[in-house]
Amino acid sequence: MKLSMRAVAGGVGALIPIAYIGYFLWHFIGVGGNSMEGVAAIGLGPTVLGLSVVGLLFLIGPLVKLLRGLSGVADVARAGKRIADELPATEGFDADAAFANYMRNRAEPAEVPVPGIDPPIARPPGGFGRKIV
Repeated sequence: MKLSMRAVAGGVGALIPIAYIGYFLWHFIGVGGNSMEGVAAIGLGPTVLGLSVVGLLFLIGPLVKLLRGLSGVADVARAGKRIADELPATEGFDADAAFANYMRNRAEPAEVPVPGIDPPIARPPGGFGRKIV
């Protein structure tokens, strides 16, 4: 099993949030007298429960990586297709002919009538106060 620097950095990066949440859990349980009754008594029960759930969710990824690494499933075979240094020449395709065909078959753009210059419409007088009819 080869370990690249990227795999090691990814594993350490995945453990950072778990360690952070674990520290908070350790701290809150210590504040509660190292018992769940004490944690619940001072009102930190929901906080500790929520941190535990979030910590378990963050733990799923590293556990899956670890299990895949230990079982050998991580070495997924890549596709056997190799990319050539030079692309093969495209035969029978003429870009100029394709563009000319496109321009010949495309619909003419619809003409938009240009409105003439109309005299401005007089706005009704507005303002505050009483309206006199």
